[in-house]
Amino acid sequence: MSTPLVQVSNLVKHFPSKSGTSSGGGSVVKAVDDVSFEIFPGEVLGLVGESGSGKSTTGRLILRLIEATSGHVTYGGKSVLDMPKGELRELRKQMQIVFQDPYGAFNPRMTVGAIIGEALELRGISGAQRRSDVGRFLEMVQMPASVANRYPHEFSGGQRQRIGIARALAVEPQFIVADEPVSALDVSTQAEIVNLLLDLQQRLSLTMLFISHDLSVVRVLCDRVAVMQNGKLVEVGDSQQIFSAPKMPYTRELLDAVPIPDPARARRAA
Repeated sequence: MSTPLVQVSNLVKHFPSKSGTSSGGGSVVKAVDDVSFEIFPGEVLGLVGESGSGKSTTGRLILRLIEATSGHVTYGGKSVLDMPKGELRELRKQMQIVFQDPYGAFNPRMTVGAIIGEALELRGISGAQRRSDVGRFLEMVQMPASVANRYPHEFSGGQRQRIGIARALAVEPQFIVADEPVSALDVSTQAEIVNLLLDLQQRLSLTMLFISHDLSVVRVLCDRVAVMQNGKLVEVGDSQQIFSAPKMPYTRELLDAVPIPDPARARRAA
């Protein structure tokens, strides 16, 4: 097997507990507790678990959007967590995030073209080339280039997510953290965005950490699955193994909660 693009080792993140005291001896919430895994080039790793399991915090720690309590993250063999800020800014051209609610990450006073154009500026692209590239990245997410002059509030949730994906792609990253990117969308729009991500991942050879609580989506998109519970990693395996023969009771509980399209057929199979 190839060398991992992303290596996470003994990652820990503690937050002060709201119930703790303020005198320095208060308790902590172990949001991420000694988590280790790797992501290989061109792979989609699903990171799943219930709300509060620590999966989104893990994604942000990898990108160093928040600082870890301890542990190690390497990207392409380079240590991320102790990297100088100038070097980290350069590295972030290779690592991007797609948020659950992209609207909250957009400046509502900026047009779509300006939002995507900001990302292009990180690559030193301006002028006519920038305008051309804005249209190219919009078309890449199946939106017309003409929407570049409109504002985020003019779009539906699914369209805004497409714009968020276009902005992430504009810096031409190798690695994307997709943090619950379809959970706020209706079912039909979810399917469209999942198919778009799958197409882009294959076409651009992207490496992806796909964070979700929806295992039916993970099953379609991910090569391997890592399962988190209460801040700990409890199981990692390829998708076929996780979905057909999970080893841990918690993983089986998550799978049992996935809606079955044909309950009668499931009973016959049992």
